[in-house]
Amino acid sequence: MIMKEIFILLLNLYLVFSVQDIRESIPMKNLSCYNDYNSQVTCTWMEHAEAHALIGMTLHQRNNVITENKEMLCKRQIENDLREAPDMYVHWVCRNTTDYFGIGVNDIYSFKPNKVLQAELNVDLFQNVQTLPPQNLSVSLMRSGDFLLTWKAADGSQGLGNALEYEVTYRREWESWEKAASLLLSNTTRWHLSREDLVPGSSYVARVRARPGRASGFSGQYSEWSLEASWETPEDDLQPKNLRCLFNGADRLTCSWEVKKAIITSVLFGLFFRATPASVEEECSPVHEKFLLHVPYVVQSCEIPVSNYSSQSQYHVSVRTKTEEKVIEAHKNSELLWCFLLLVVVSWTGLAWLGKWS
Repeated sequence: MIMKEIFILLLNLYLVFSVQDIRESIPMKNLSCYNDYNSQVTCTWMEHAEAHALIGMTLHQRNNVITENKEMLCKRQIENDLREAPDMYVHWVCRNTTDYFGIGVNDIYSFKPNKVLQAELNVDLFQNVQTLPPQNLSVSLMRSGDFLLTWKAADGSQGLGNALEYEVTYRREWESWEKAASLLLSNTTRWHLSREDLVPGSSYVARVRARPGRASGFSGQYSEWSLEASWETPEDDLQPKNLRCLFNGADRLTCSWEVKKAIITSVLFGLFFRATPASVEEECSPVHEKFLLHVPYVVQSCEIPVSNYSSQSQYHVSVRTKTEEKVIEAHKNSELLWCFLLLVVVSWTGLAWLGKWS
């Protein structure tokens, strides 16, 4: 038990000194000084070559007798046996003279950059607010088949009352957050999500973040996102799902939809469109497919070429099964024809056998 306590103590001391060591700069970490017990102090240290080219450092000395910092005279050290590559670090040797040596005299060394590096900012507390993420995000199924998302303001943010704005985003598990649907809400900690906006038989995740609303008199940025909540939508019929189209603003309207994996081996889906209500319906081709692991749907898509358009242009698109047809010539596929051919083959075979043994 005693050995265990000693081990824990040594481990804690190691961690403390390790953290302190990490926070030291390279010059301070490599600084070494000694005196000749007479009048001279010699120090060696090094700095990174790139840092030296950008700012450069000077070494200063003081002690508890003379508290004024005194710059030490340093010369660049050039040695052939340095372990570090010569173009990676710059090594220095510094010397200084002092009249104060003896017990009770402590020398204090510090480095100063040759350039002033600082940044200042006046902070108005109420104009730079970032609340903590919302808490207790949950999803429940309603009797109507819709879903209700609820959450609450983080502890410590209740002082803003109902003056918080929220952004709620949700997506299917296999989608990226960049493609997630998003909604901005004010003065509420709940959201009614219609089942019409969801794809049946899918797994969804949602998250929410908050920021001060205009009514609060505060301003700032969004909090970090809350912990995610997940839920699954029930299976539905076999109809194509999630039909959506995006125009690139130039010459192409790209439409995508989803169909059940289990049925695409038996039926083919096509995309049909009309550029105007009076236009003849056309079929888009080719249809591309994207298969996703662990997802019961296949994403199909097709690009519709767009030529003449205006701000009033409105395409009508439809996804439906295609009728497949195959032409078979009846006289070449008659059951009687096949029987006759079989009879001819057997007859010729029999005659050939009799001729062989006669």
